[in-house]
This record gives sequence, C-alpha cells and structure tokens, in this order.
Amino acid sequence: MPQQYLVLDTTAFYAGVPYTNTSENLVTTPDVISEVSNERTRSLIALSKINVLQATPEDFRRVKDAARRTGDNNLSKADQSVLALCLSIASEGNEAILLSDDFAVENVASRLGIKARPLMTGGVTTVAEWVFFCPACGKKYSKQRPDCLVCGTKLEKRLKKK
Repeated sequence: MPQQYLVLDTTAFYAGVPYTNTSENLVTTPDVISEVSNERTRSLIALSKINVLQATPEDFRRVKDAARRTGDNNLSKADQSVLALCLSIASEGNEAILLSDDFAVENVASRLGIKARPLMTGGVTTVAEWVFFCPACGKKYSKQRPDCLVCGTKLEKRLKKK
C-alpha cells in the first residue's frame, strides 16, 4: 500500500516543523542535515523520527534538467537533493510532499510534478520561467550565462512575461 512521505528541506527546520512527536513519515537528505548549522536543531534531529535518505543519480539529473528549463540554476546541493528524493519516493509508488518556503525549490518542484507545501508563505501558484537580459544593451538570453555576448555586461534576470 502506498505511503505518504513529508520531505523536509532546510527551511522546514528553521520554520519549526514539529518533527519530534509525529506519526508522519518524515524524511530529509544528508545534504540538508549538513546545511542546518544550528546546534540545537541538529540535536533535535538526532532525537527525532526523521529518516535520512539519498536519491539516485538519475533523479539528480532530472532535477538539474528541470532547474535549467525554469532558469533556477542556482539551487544548492541540498535543494537539489530534496527534489531528487521526492522523485525517488514517487518512483517507488509512494506520495512525496515537499515542505519548503524556497521559491526556486517550489518552482522546480512544480515543473517536475512534485507536490509542495509552503510553511510560512503563500507558495508558488504557477511555474515561473526566467529571462536573462543585459541591462546595458538590452539583449535577451533564454539561458543563464555570466555576461553579455555583445557588450560584456553582467546579465540580470526577471520573470518571463506570459
């Protein structure tokens, strides 16, 4: 019988998700544990019922590809790992719900068909795509790059208009 898993990203720990006295299937990744720098939080994690799992390399590749398509190329390893873990859980026939307040993580999750539940924000309502542009000469790029091919100015990004 399929099970439901709540996948915690770093923001879930800082938002104070009640992860010590729960009957939920709570999971996270080693990368998230490494990113949580608060010693009190690390102690609570050690005492909790949170399982620490790792996703497959193939799921990481799918996440990187989706992030590239949305323009959210700056996801941390921890961000990528929770998204990949959601894909791994779903591939086993279970339901994964990602707990996150990170817009980029939620945006990529939406692209991948992963359910995301915000903790302290309204969350993402539609998938956003970014356009990269040169503030000096106005040239637009569909993919992120460090600087403009025309004038060499550092590129900026904004949401693509529908």
